[in-house]
Amino acid sequence: MSGNEKSTDAGLSAAERKELRGREAKKEAVADHEAAQQAFHENRERLREERLAPEVAAGPVLYPAPELPDDTPIENVRFSTRIRNAVTAVGWKTVGEIREASDATLLGLQDLGPGSVTSLRETLGLPSTDGVRPLGKSRPDC
Repeated sequence: MSGNEKSTDAGLSAAERKELRGREAKKEAVADHEAAQQAFHENRERLREERLAPEVAAGPVLYPAPELPDDTPIENVRFSTRIRNAVTAVGWKTVGEIREASDATLLGLQDLGPGSVTSLRETLGLPSTDGVRPLGKSRPDC
């Protein structure tokens, strides 16, 4: 056999036709598998880009730090879920709005206690404005 015959060619013995059909089936299966894998990878990349598009559009997610500008949107800062929910519930949009608030205002927010306020103040590099104890410090009268 020369290698470019087909299983439908006349003049081939039954054994040769069977061998050619096997090779043709194997080539077809490999081609189908490669096409399916290519489609899978293209679909995976498309879905990945769709999933990441909102993050790219919103900008990078930043850790809370004293260096953050006041106009940094709250949704771009990696606050705890409790803090994020509390400050967005009152309509605050930027880190500057959090910095302007007093401890009393922050303590008045739903689900924010002294520990959350202290954590928020420390991560943003702000001193306590109303005497909320820093984390890990005991009260002097204890």
